[in-house]
Amino acid sequence: MIKNIITLFFIFYSFIASADKVPLIDSLTPCTPDFFKKIYNNKEELEKYTDIKIFDKNQAYIAVKNRADITKNYVYFKTPMTYKTLTITGYYDSAMDLGKMGKYYFWGFIIENDINQIKDTLNFVDWKNMEDNLLYIANPKIRSINDDIKTWHKNTGTVVGVKTIPAPDTTEKLLLLEKSPNMNLLICSIQGIVTSELLKQERPDIQ
Repeated sequence: MIKNIITLFFIFYSFIASADKVPLIDSLTPCTPDFFKKIYNNKEELEKYTDIKIFDKNQAYIAVKNRADITKNYVYFKTPMTYKTLTITGYYDSAMDLGKMGKYYFWGFIIENDINQIKDTLNFVDWKNMEDNLLYIANPKIRSINDDIKTWHKNTGTVVGVKTIPAPDTTEKLLLLEKSPNMNLLICSIQGIVTSELLKQERPDIQ
């Protein structure tokens, strides 16, 4: 009897992926396109938990039904992944065109834990408190439409996703930790003037 329980325990936990071994959190937080190479490098393991789409030979992404539809722009994994003390339950991928206010793209993970536990676990990130227990940001960057395509500057202004509008002729990029009504999100954002050339560079998964 005890032997059977131990066997079942082992089988159950063998189905839970470790994001420590599949370094998705570490590769997401800088908000660079290298994230999609990491997904490709770990595609065999990730395909056990969700749909993976391959593009450009050495890159891949986690597919959602429709990133432009708020009811279809996320997917829950078949079984959760773990990262240290965190439980990663799904992937979020949102795209919005707000006309004169700019274009907004968000991508990252749905995490089961409390937002402050997530912040404390990711203590290698330099978080800035925007709203207690609701919103933290990190790595804020900005560029002008006149900058070289690969140029990003440190953004010392206040940026809070779509709650503020990027300055005219600029693009902002940052990491967000957000408590939304239905889920806690660790996501990257690029917003403002997002040209097709810049989008291809920063979000190569969007064809």
